Amino acid sequence: MSIRYWSQVGIGLVVLGFASLVSWYEGSALLDNSWEWRYSAPFSEMIHDSVQSSYDIVALDFFVYAAKFSPLYPGMMIISASYLSILIGFRLFKQSGFRIFTALLGVIDLSVSFIISSSPTAGGNILFWLFLSVGLFMIVVASVLHLLPYIQMKSHFNQN
Repeated sequence: MSIRYWSQVGIGLVVLGFASLVSWYEGSALLDNSWEWRYSAPFSEMIHDSVQSSYDIVALDFFVYAAKFSPLYPGMMIISASYLSILIGFRLFKQSGFRIFTALLGVIDLSVSFIISSSPTAGGNILFWLFLSVGLFMIVVASVLHLLPYIQMKSHFNQN
């Protein structure tokens, strides 16, 4: 494996780790906002049925809160995770498997965008558009990769 590949993976992991830590820190403000627990602590409510104190809040809810109210770093997490998925998928799968993998990631991103499409917060709307654009981009890339051999074959026959 080349140094170019591993350097891209390394940079992607550093960006993902940094954005995750900052998002986690920004989302920890949820502990101080008890009126927001009902709306921004879905994982805690799944585990504890209802959030009674700050000790009931699960760490994943910090990311939900950060995504709703300060979406810059959660957006960086989405982009870097998508980039890392593409890099790793390119190395793991053959050409046809990579097209399917990329299309599947695009469908997952589109599904997540439609799940959060009704968010009343500005951060939720920003993340909706981010998931939508990343999902559409991945589906377009998968389609182009699927059609590329046919386009090359057609241009080869037109030259003769």
